[in-house]
Order: sequence, then structure tokens, then C-alpha cells
Amino acid sequence: MSQNSRKHRGFRTERVVATYLSQWWESATVGRGSGRDILNVPFDCEVKARASLDIKGTFRQIQSRTSKSGLLGFACFRLNGQGENAQDYAALIRLEDLVELLIKAGYKNMKAEITDADIKRCEGCGEWTIETPCRWCEDQ
Repeated sequence: MSQNSRKHRGFRTERVVATYLSQWWESATVGRGSGRDILNVPFDCEVKARASLDIKGTFRQIQSRTSKSGLLGFACFRLNGQGENAQDYAALIRLEDLVELLIKAGYKNMKAEITDADIKRCEGCGEWTIETPCRWCEDQ
């Protein structure tokens, strides 16, 4: 693959990722030039489309930006042979950041093994849940 076609594949991958993210962040768009690859989202997403992974270099690149911005940073990798379904791309995030996200998502107090006895109907909305009240009712 020529240098030019790799560059175009990279640009196309950025557009695919931005379109995927726009399902939740409507203004998500591709950044141009040095800096964030995806703009108008509340995080720093570095997009890579390549055969080999330079994990250390990618972490260094993300860290150099997020240390200034304070945003959550991660990388999205489109590996060779993957099509244009961004949901199938790999994501790389620092373990510390992942743990923080898992705790905020409620996994800190969740049991490691869930049994049938843990599953109950929410008294508020009637949905099946393992938490009381369920997240749906908490958000209302």
C-alpha cells in the first residue's frame, strides 16, 4: 500500500469513527491538522488505521494532549482486514482510566458472580434489575 493510500485510509477511518460517535454526540466531526482526531466530543480519541500497533507511542501521543486538556484519552484502532464498522474497532485505554469509568458505571459495588436470587423486579418501573432502585428509575 502506498503512503498516499495509507493516508487516505486513515482519513476515511477518522470519518467512520466520527460518524459512529455522532450517534451519541451529534456534532462529532473529524479534526484536521495536529491535535485531536475527533472534535466536538467530551474526550480525546486518537484514531489509527494501521497493520501494526505502536502502543507505547500511541499512549505517549495521547498523554501529551490529555495532560494539558484534562480530557479522558483513548485510541481507536482499525486493523488491517476490518471494514468500515467502527463498532468492531479496537480501543486502547489506560487501566487507571478504565477503572475510573467502571467505578462510575456502578461496577464497584457489583458482585463478581450474579445469581438468579440477585435478579429482582424494580418496584418503580417493573423492569428486571440487579440493583435497587434500577438505573432507569435513578435517572428519572
